[in-house]
Amino acid sequence: MLEIKHKDTGKRIIAVKHDSLRGRALSGLDLAGADLKGLDLSACKFISCNLSDCDFTEAKLVRTKISNCVAKRSTFQNAVMTECDFSDSVFDISIFRQCKANDAKFRHSKMKSSDFMNSDLSGSDMMFAELESGDFRSANLTGSNLFSADLCKADFTRADLQKANMTDAKILGAVFQFAKMADCIATNGKPWGFSVRSEKANRKPWWKVWDGTAAL
Repeated sequence: MLEIKHKDTGKRIIAVKHDSLRGRALSGLDLAGADLKGLDLSACKFISCNLSDCDFTEAKLVRTKISNCVAKRSTFQNAVMTECDFSDSVFDISIFRQCKANDAKFRHSKMKSSDFMNSDLSGSDMMFAELESGDFRSANLTGSNLFSADLCKADFTRADLQKANMTDAKILGAVFQFAKMADCIATNGKPWGFSVRSEKANRKPWWKVWDGTAAL
């Protein structure tokens, strides 16, 4: 039997007759504050559950589905979330630091002010997701789908956005300092690209400085 307890009080939330939740379907449960740290939740389905304040630190969530759930302020730090489907759920103010979430789905999810710093989100699908004020510093978002996502005030400093699709995304106030943007599709649906000539390239040879006929 597996007991799921509250991460702070230690009070039992639910008891499962099996030794693992792997591949189990959990629907309509109130699991707020549950300690799920390090558990193997692969292929598990959480449908319409309350997962607010849960601790998924270092949990295995490969192909796990979290749908129509509320998971505000939850922690997924160092979790393995490859090919998980977290669409249509609320993860505002949650922590996803250093997660391995390649090919994950977060379609239509609300993830405002969430922390994805140093996470692998390559190939992820965040279409229509609300990511306002999110922290994506040094995150890997190569080939990700950010179509029509709300990225306002998000921080992508040093993030890798190569080959990402940001068509129709909202980026007001977003920070892209030192981000890698090669082959990225911009908000207008066209390749994100511009070249900046160096100061040295704009400098005229010394002999033309005195040439009044030289073009400026």
